[in-house]
Amino acid sequence: MPKQTRLDQQWEQLMLLCETETKFQASGRHPKVLRLITSQIEELAADLGFTRKRIATRDFRAERRGGHIARILND
Repeated sequence: MPKQTRLDQQWEQLMLLCETETKFQASGRHPKVLRLITSQIEELAADLGFTRKRIATRDFRAERRGGHIARILND
């Protein structure tokens, strides 16, 4: 398996945070943890170059090549 790049790691972390956020929203429990996760998503997504609109809607997309994230799609 090819070694993960920093972008691969950031993408996986963002997807995991989004999945966790969804679970916490559905459960309605732990609002402080949910706020922390939401904040982490917003910060990481901004670092990756996503627009505020994409961050607000959680519409994150990326292009893969050869098992790696090649680029972030922010159109």
